[in-house]
Amino acid sequence: MRSLIAILVFVILTVFTVAAGYAGEENTRSGDGLETIIAIADPFARMSALEERYRSLRSGRAGAEVDRNLLLHLTDTAYQIRNFSLVLRYGEEALARDWNNPRLKMALCFYVARACEEQGVNIGKALRYADFIRESARVVDPAQADALIWKQFVAPAQLLVMRLEAGRAREAAGWDKATAAGILALELDASEATGKELYETALRARAHDQGGAAAIVALEALCRSSLARPEYLNRLAFWHSQEDRGDRAAEWLTASYRLKRDPAVAYTIGKLLQRRSPEEAMNYLAEAAHAAEGETATRARRLLEHLFFNVHAADRTVPEQEKAFQDLMQAAAKRVREGTTKPRSE
Repeated sequence: MRSLIAILVFVILTVFTVAAGYAGEENTRSGDGLETIIAIADPFARMSALEERYRSLRSGRAGAEVDRNLLLHLTDTAYQIRNFSLVLRYGEEALARDWNNPRLKMALCFYVARACEEQGVNIGKALRYADFIRESARVVDPAQADALIWKQFVAPAQLLVMRLEAGRAREAAGWDKATAAGILALELDASEATGKELYETALRARAHDQGGAAAIVALEALCRSSLARPEYLNRLAFWHSQEDRGDRAAEWLTASYRLKRDPAVAYTIGKLLQRRSPEEAMNYLAEAAHAAEGETATRARRLLEHLFFNVHAADRTVPEQEKAFQDLMQAAAKRVREGTTKPRSE
């Protein structure tokens, strides 16, 4: 939960910073003195001044219209102080206006969608706003030349979709929607925060009796990205082994072992490969027997000796067996020292 809060704070600050920059451009053009209020450093004091200005305009001459930039900064500042009921109030009023700058409208849609998420209300509306952001980005830049728009607006919106869809998923289709949104966010913004949130959603999906397949798809996307790490790869391998897909499990564990030479992983690879590729299995078991400690080393050596003496070299003489086994262990020790891995056989 603490990590999720940190991720959300990071996303909020990113979107706010971008929107504030565009809003500043609008204020410069408006020339109505609003910049004096928004220059107030303390967000709570600024919010009070903004609301006082709003009330003054509302109580003034009949039919006076509240400036849209005032509504933008009311929404912006309410978002900063995490007053989500005010975000909804001012944000939806702002969205009813015409906006020439599509980026500002995207930011407002995101603010209101996040407020719906935080308040636990109008989830359908929040999802529609998130979809609007994605579709607007396509209209603004069909060729996706402006990747910044996709990274700073669409990616956070898709993470929001992932959370909302995961929160209401009851069937496999719901988990598919959630993880598909998270994978799109990862493609647009391959940051550690995005990867961690997708991983946590995959864990939630896997824990649900209808989310197993979606969890594997999501974690495979993460493990194919630049964010792949042993923790993710090992988990994915475990899930494949639970589905009786030992070959796939071995592939992901091998990728994990290349990143971090964990002897326990080498032992597990050896176990998975012992029937399909006993020679390859022996290489991993020899490395595990050399580098591991305690029970893992004992088990690795026991399985290695069984494969070598009873299967691989069963037809050799005892001296030949002992010489070949010694060579196998020396080669494994060298690889462990040098941090290299024997290539997998095809």
